[in-house]
Amino acid sequence: MAETTADAAKLLEEIRREVVESRNMTIKTDNALKTLHAELKLVSTQQDAFQSRTWFSTGAAYVVFAALCVAGVVVISNTRAAGANAERERLEKQVGELTSTIDKLKADATGQLAAEQSALQVYRQMTTLPGEERLKGIDALQKIDQTRLTAFAKLVLQDRAVALRKEVGGAVLEKGKTAFRRQDWPETISQLGRFLSMDPVEEDALEASFYLGNAYFQSRKFEDAIKHLTRFADGDKKAKLRDFAMLMLMQCYDMTGAREQAIATAKEAYNSYPSSDFRNQFVARLQRTVPQPAAAPAPAAPAPVAPGPGPR
Repeated sequence: MAETTADAAKLLEEIRREVVESRNMTIKTDNALKTLHAELKLVSTQQDAFQSRTWFSTGAAYVVFAALCVAGVVVISNTRAAGANAERERLEKQVGELTSTIDKLKADATGQLAAEQSALQVYRQMTTLPGEERLKGIDALQKIDQTRLTAFAKLVLQDRAVALRKEVGGAVLEKGKTAFRRQDWPETISQLGRFLSMDPVEEDALEASFYLGNAYFQSRKFEDAIKHLTRFADGDKKAKLRDFAMLMLMQCYDMTGAREQAIATAKEAYNSYPSSDFRNQFVARLQRTVPQPAAAPAPAAPAPVAPGPGPR
């Protein structure tokens, strides 16, 4: 019994020790579980915080990315808009230039057509009208814008005008000279003025200028006489009757109060024509260098040239 009791006590002690160890193990396990739970809770908290930061960072990144995208879109849009505006302005300018060019070409074509029609009408006037009425074509020719005509058209018109001037102008010049010989000064002025308006060759123009200047002189229209007599005297210094033209020119200057020009003309004629029939008059004018009193008579006009050969 004693051995049984000892064994039972020993067994109970072992059971007690195992219970204690189990309890201790349970406590350790519980503590470990609590520690694990706390750590898990901390990790979970940290994970939640990290996740929150991640969401915030992601959201911020998305916002920044979206802002960059929007800014890029705006920049690209502005760049394209600026380029489109510049291109539009360039195209509008080009369209304006092309429109101006087209309008100019249309105006040139219209002007050229009108000039050609006018040239045709002028040519018909110079060829189909009777007698001196053909001179209307020459007058009309001066009003045409010949820059719009072709070179051939201008050449044809000019040749026809020259031939017509020679044909009709010669008759007008003869009428003027005939009127001059009759001392019909108005008719002389009318015919020779008309002849000079035809733009004759220089030789005929100088001859007409002599007669026309003489006619104006005899009509006491000294300003007009100066213009034509000067043209004759300056145009051909070897012409016959140039000394007589210079005498009339000198007296015209005196009559218009141009004293210096009168003296210069008398001096030139005195030096150029030592054997002139009018030398004494040139000498007298040079000696009369002091202005005459206002009541002094004006120089008498020379007699007109007698009918005969022309001034050359």
